[in-house]
Amino acid sequence: MVRGPAEALSGAIALDDRTLEVLEFPAVIDRLARLTAFSGGREAALALRPVVDRDEVVRRQRVTAEAVHLGQLGIEVLLGGARDIRSLAERAERGQVLTAAELLDVADASRAAVTVQRALVRLQPEAPLLANIAGGIGDIAPVSALINGAIDDSGTVRNDASPELRQIRHEVGKAHDQLQQRMQTMAASSSLRPALQEPIVTIRDGRYVLPVKSEMRSAVRGVVHDSSASGATVYIEPMAVVELGNRWRELQVQEQHEVDRILREISEVVGSTSADLIDAVNRLSRIDLAVAKGKLAKELDAQELHATGSQSWLREAPGELRLVQARHPLLAGDVVANTIIVGGEHHALLITGPNTGGKTVALKTAGLLTLMALAGLPIPADKGSTVPIYESVFADIGDEQSIEQSLSTFSGHITSIISVLERANEQSLVLLDELGAGTDPTEGAALAVAIVDRLLARGAALIATTHHSELKLYAHRTPKVVNASVEFDLQSLSPTYRLTIGLAGQSNALAIAANLGMPREVIESARTGLSSEDRELESMLGELRGQLATAEERAAQATADAERAETLRREREQELERLASEATRLREDARIRVRDELRDVRRLLEKSRKEIESARLEQAGEDFRRAEAAAERLRPVPVPEVEEREPLPMPGIKEQRFEDLVVVPGAVVWLRGVSVAGEALSEPDERGEFEVQLGALRTRVRLEQVRATGEPSRDTSGRELTVPMAPWSPSEIEVRGQRLDEALPVVEQFLDAASRAGHGRVRVIHGRGTGTLRRAVREMFDRHPLVTGYETAEPRDGGEGVTVVTLAGTR
Repeated sequence: MVRGPAEALSGAIALDDRTLEVLEFPAVIDRLARLTAFSGGREAALALRPVVDRDEVVRRQRVTAEAVHLGQLGIEVLLGGARDIRSLAERAERGQVLTAAELLDVADASRAAVTVQRALVRLQPEAPLLANIAGGIGDIAPVSALINGAIDDSGTVRNDASPELRQIRHEVGKAHDQLQQRMQTMAASSSLRPALQEPIVTIRDGRYVLPVKSEMRSAVRGVVHDSSASGATVYIEPMAVVELGNRWRELQVQEQHEVDRILREISEVVGSTSADLIDAVNRLSRIDLAVAKGKLAKELDAQELHATGSQSWLREAPGELRLVQARHPLLAGDVVANTIIVGGEHHALLITGPNTGGKTVALKTAGLLTLMALAGLPIPADKGSTVPIYESVFADIGDEQSIEQSLSTFSGHITSIISVLERANEQSLVLLDELGAGTDPTEGAALAVAIVDRLLARGAALIATTHHSELKLYAHRTPKVVNASVEFDLQSLSPTYRLTIGLAGQSNALAIAANLGMPREVIESARTGLSSEDRELESMLGELRGQLATAEERAAQATADAERAETLRREREQELERLASEATRLREDARIRVRDELRDVRRLLEKSRKEIESARLEQAGEDFRRAEAAAERLRPVPVPEVEEREPLPMPGIKEQRFEDLVVVPGAVVWLRGVSVAGEALSEPDERGEFEVQLGALRTRVRLEQVRATGEPSRDTSGRELTVPMAPWSPSEIEVRGQRLDEALPVVEQFLDAASRAGHGRVRVIHGRGTGTLRRAVREMFDRHPLVTGYETAEPRDGGEGVTVVTLAGTR
């Protein structure tokens, strides 16, 4: 079973409630708790504490980072319907019967757990830890289905929860209808009407009654169940309906017993799965807490540091605590961000400056953000930040005065610091406010230096605030100690809250007093009262601050220039990438267009080849029929006697299967779309093509065009097929000057005659003119089956005025 919110205390960091209070950690936890979706998540949030185990801290921060990542993706994990039903599950496990409303809460929680599980498991690549938490939820869907199947949303047990309940309720309704009908009849009865206050039926103590006038109660025999406050009305159940009323009440009791039985059975199921239900609520609480952390990160603008899953900004202690542009999470409005560094090269950071200048805020910011990081919360700091995983955090901030214990402010601070000195080590972060204050300045400064020395010797990381000038000099001279200060605007007499590391702060008391109107002679008198060392220190600090301001301005200008240069560089790189991408896209588009155009050309060529072959076959059939007609006309003409050959069989033969076709030289072939038979002149080649003679036309065809084949005639050896000679035809024709409707038929007849005469190339003279006749003639050539190509004649042969036409080959 997954542990509940109590696990938040596991491996807790060594600190007391006082440290948590002064660093305002509970206020952050309260803000987190308000962002949870249900009481289980709120309980987990309120129980959250910092821990010291590095693996646990990293795991918590990785879960937080996943929630932040989902939020940045716009993915919302909905926990609607989640309920903390752990106490209900424990009661059911002990054998108690849950009410219908309580069982509905169990069903809602179960359904919410299953919904969240399915959602997060699908998001496993984006949020593996959250998916793992959700994936461990047991199979509790049947519990929800059982409850919702037996109880409706209003908390009423459904009629079909059991066959017995359905039958009982049917009888209850039937008895009720009979009872009510009988009561209505009696209320409307003319014999009873004078005795009734009103002709209505009402209920008293679960029994149907009539409102009878008190003075006429004897007119209605029955049982008195109630009377009015004035005594003028008595409510009587007539004896005639008592049995019906008793029957109705008995059935209602039976109904309640059956309902109780059903609730008991369902409660037993809940009790048997209590472990899975409690575990599911614990897991929902952890998921709710993670989602609340993601929301808190968005509110605090603390998402940048949690963008990566490795959480490498968490370091082993001792190490450098570096908070880049850190913001206090509880401050509202325009919060000044500061960079705070301690540990590593410098083990102690001493912050000086005027009161209300932000020293304590900087101190608390460092401590609070450290605690938040160790608790797995998002921290409002930028990239480059690092947080060591300290074993202990000590804070002495605020007024430690105690009247009850007779302790002054100074005594209270010293008591607290003594405890810190005894417990602090290299795994500790120590935060001390107003070190050495509350006593004689000289002794307080000496004591403060000794305390810092002791903490340095123990290896602790220290951040302290002070007003003592001696500590400024001490920090300047001590290798592992560094000064820091908060700025003060002398013009507006207000703090800027900006923290500067490496420079001690000025008290500015005399300058502030002068600006507020203190007489000049008083200021001068006070100045002369300062020791020469104090005056030299203040003067030196003023000069250093001026030099630092100038250096910061130059650094800011250099940074701005570098950022502009980097922006220009990125813009140029992006432009080069865009141009390279555009060039690649254009090359790819051109390649695709060429490929598509080449494919279209190939398709067109294939289509043209098929059309030409089909046209050749059709023309061959037509030529054969013309040859037969010519032979018929020339039959009376005496010709040299030749041996007669059997005619080729005519089409009409049954179509053969492809594998049954036999094509050998001399075989008879019938082609699809041709009404006459032809003679094969060759065997098919590797592409399935062979030569065929159709009348005067000799051409090549494919096996796919053959419908059927026949064996060659056995008595045709050594003989040839004799066909009439083709008529003579000229090799050129002139249609120059003719209209389109005159020229085109003439050219078409010319092509037909030239083809039958066996001409391979002919000339068509159409003249130049406007080009209309030339275009019309060539368009006819494009679709004419006998034309395989055409070209413009050579200039010496007529040029644009003559087209040379290539005809389909004949023998």
